[in-house]
Amino acid sequence: MSGRDPHSEDSRGPRPLHPHVEPAREPGPTAAELAGAATPGLSGLLRRGVKAAIARWAVLRRPASEWPRPQDEARHAWDGRPHFAEEFVFTAVQPELGVLARIEWLPGRDAHRVWLTLFTPTAIYSLPGGQALLRGDGERGWSVGGLTFDCVEPLRTWTLRYRGALHVHDPRGRPLRPAGDAPAESIEARLDLTFLAGLLPFVPGTDDDPDLVARQLGAAEWDTRLLRAVRRHPLRGYVQAGDLHGTITLGRDLRAFGGAALRVHNWGVRDWGASDAAMQCFLTLGPLRTYVHTARFPWVNLSGGFVQRPGGVVPLRDLGVTQERRPGRAPARTGLAIEAPGGPLALEAETVAELPLDMDGRGHLDIALVRVHAAGGSERPTRTSDGPRLVGARPPDEPQGWGLCFTQHRLLPRPTPRST
Repeated sequence: MSGRDPHSEDSRGPRPLHPHVEPAREPGPTAAELAGAATPGLSGLLRRGVKAAIARWAVLRRPASEWPRPQDEARHAWDGRPHFAEEFVFTAVQPELGVLARIEWLPGRDAHRVWLTLFTPTAIYSLPGGQALLRGDGERGWSVGGLTFDCVEPLRTWTLRYRGALHVHDPRGRPLRPAGDAPAESIEARLDLTFLAGLLPFVPGTDDDPDLVARQLGAAEWDTRLLRAVRRHPLRGYVQAGDLHGTITLGRDLRAFGGAALRVHNWGVRDWGASDAAMQCFLTLGPLRTYVHTARFPWVNLSGGFVQRPGGVVPLRDLGVTQERRPGRAPARTGLAIEAPGGPLALEAETVAELPLDMDGRGHLDIALVRVHAAGGSERPTRTSDGPRLVGARPPDEPQGWGLCFTQHRLLPRPTPRST
């Protein structure tokens, strides 16, 4: 890493990420309420209310030291736990082109896992097999296998560079081969890109709408184990929206890139089979950008994210998801019904190219470049004399934007409960 030392404390100290997200005003449950919750015959509504209050307290009562600070951009020490990993991910889209770059440090295996994929509607360019598992600690902290991430200014500016070959796949992610058993077709690639943050980091769970989180946890089937899991947070991290710009060279084809981007930094226990199913999407729609995440566990369903409007970023108040599923493939379409301050959004993401990946034999992941439409009656961007704003509606089949969606499902069977 270069530039300012990410380990040095900001003299101003940690600061809240989103000052416009007000903290919950509800007090935690009293001893009488907790005692009443155990009383037989208490209404389900009161139970959910008490659990929601506990959930809100559990999620929001975080020490200030846990907010992302410049030193959080540096590698975190391995605590010896199995499945520990740390990752940086850059996701970016512009019309008909998506970029996904990821370096994951796996200290328990003395290895790095590297992804680099370029998505277009007609072809996908990726590392062999979609990913590379490379032994050793890397040339530097985040320079592995020809892919280099470099921090210029913590929480603000990063560079992404790559020199090497990429295999060519069809839009379904199948390697292209000249004939028969010939080696997969490849092309020399060069990426020189710079990420500039447009927002402060967003911490999923903490910066998600507290009422949304509380409703989800309050409706869950849970006991003290869930409370401990909520407080423990084995995987920590943040996402950050911004822009990615620079050049991409494929063979003799030099392309300028200037698109919306999302940067992800996570560290802690990573288990690709922890949730039964999960989804993350980063979508652009004119001046709008939205990031959504969902995960389904045996005892709770969680979702959240944010919408970046021309006037700023707001957390989702509610999220509805519908998918047109295809066996063994990415969903053909994903519909999102988003409730957020400033008005609802109804979006449809149509898959145009996809790449499947198996993750450690525990989970399966489908990554898709999607074309984004505004469903009937949702807002659309238009430009007026005083800048972009949202008015009217567009036909549901008119392309308006692009994005990348990630859908994951567990491969391992869940143990069946013992009969008593």
